[in-house]
Amino acid sequence: MEDQKNQNQPIPFKKASSWKKVLGKKWAFPAIYIGTAAIILAFVMWYQGSVMNTVSNLTNAGDDVVVTTPETRAVEPQGDEAVPVAGSVQQLAWPVGKAVQYELGMGFYDEQASKDSQQKALVKYNNSFFPHTGIDLKSTDGKSFDVVAALAGKVIKVENDPLVGKVVEVEHADKMVTVYQSLENAVVNPGDQVTQGQVIGSAGRNEYEKDSGVHLHFEVRVDNKPVNPEQYLISGDTETKNQ
Repeated sequence: MEDQKNQNQPIPFKKASSWKKVLGKKWAFPAIYIGTAAIILAFVMWYQGSVMNTVSNLTNAGDDVVVTTPETRAVEPQGDEAVPVAGSVQQLAWPVGKAVQYELGMGFYDEQASKDSQQKALVKYNNSFFPHTGIDLKSTDGKSFDVVAALAGKVIKVENDPLVGKVVEVEHADKMVTVYQSLENAVVNPGDQVTQGQVIGSAGRNEYEKDSGVHLHFEVRVDNKPVNPEQYLISGDTETKNQ
């Protein structure tokens, strides 16, 4: 009977805690959000102040600490053809020996040139036409002549090519290479250091440009791309020269 009497008695509700009462207020959650944001902001400001103090201490530490800053590099214009930057590359001497009168033969094939100029810079070989990747120099008397290094550098190739004749390549700074083809002979070897104006061989003939007779085929390559040598040479005119 006593158990049945207890079951019939109403179970009293527990009093809500004060915390739940606070959360039940409309202003509770905004207040909590604002308070949390203030704490985070205070931490961020403290952290930034600490970092600035550390940098300041490093800057004023003396000779024992070196603070470096990123290097600012000039951006060179990009294009289909490498363009020499003033003052960055030494001008090339004409690769012809002293006391030799010479003239410019076939010129460099320029994709931006007129159709007429492009046609004059095509090499005919085996009934096909190929762009001329350098300039041809020949003596006015049609004879062989000394070929000299256009710029000081290191000889990286000397070989006899059945198509373009004996070839010498000289490596220079700024990823530049000068190429001397159609040589009758070469007087340098791979690994040699040459000076500007030093004789490296003599002009001759080759099978690829048979119609050009005795001549020097001279190329300039920058970053392994052929460019017009005349933009690097000391003088760009095409009249007869007396070196």
